[in-house]
Amino acid sequence: MESNSYISIIIYGKTAEGNLNPRDIDIAETKELLSDVETLLFPSKSEKEERPKVSYEVKDGSVKNIFFIPAAKAIMFTALMSEVGKQGNVDLLDIKQASIIDKWQRKAYTTGRQYSIASSISTDQEFIKITKESQYIAPQTEWITTSLYLYGKIYEEGGLNKVNLHILTDRYGKLVVDATEEQLTTGTNKLFQIYGVWVKGKQNLQTGSLKDLTLIDFLTYQTEYDEIALNKLIEKASKNWKNVKDKDEWLSDIRGGIHE
Repeated sequence: MESNSYISIIIYGKTAEGNLNPRDIDIAETKELLSDVETLLFPSKSEKEERPKVSYEVKDGSVKNIFFIPAAKAIMFTALMSEVGKQGNVDLLDIKQASIIDKWQRKAYTTGRQYSIASSISTDQEFIKITKESQYIAPQTEWITTSLYLYGKIYEEGGLNKVNLHILTDRYGKLVVDATEEQLTTGTNKLFQIYGVWVKGKQNLQTGSLKDLTLIDFLTYQTEYDEIALNKLIEKASKNWKNVKDKDEWLSDIRGGIHE
């Protein structure tokens, strides 16, 4: 079943012949826009790998780019971007998402074009408008100080002059994290075990890569679950679902009256 939910990116501008229209857009620019919107919707590598189908349509007026996505994703995207529009900055966004909005803002400064972001959830009312007067600029430093959680296999610990641990993660690959001798020797042996680590350090705004990491604390990585409890929850939910007569209406009420 095709989704009727969508987001739209409308590009306004002028040419020598009049208003900008789809025939004024080169295929290289279209390719770049498609890649930008994919990143805006699915900023992380894992999100892109697991993303649903996104279909595309372009219409006149001036250049209306429409991206059809599942209703749940459209609702979440609309909620996030609406708040970004209210604040007038990109502070709430993922690094890669912020870089896309920043790129469009800089194009607005240099070309005079305007970018309008809306969705079917907002009944096509724009929640972000990027113009020469707006200020959707990402932080100008290449590296920002941050803290985050990493999960992976600790495959090396120690060091004489500089104590650290080495962890292999799915998202960032091999990372070196500075630690203290007390942190590494307290508690159970963590070598060659799957663990979560809470670290602070620096992250690159463009690539997302990490450096200068320091351990704050360990987090036990729980890979198991109570299968009996899970099956009971599934059984209970299935019984309750059978009692819902009009499932489409129920889902619509849950989403606040929004129909896909």
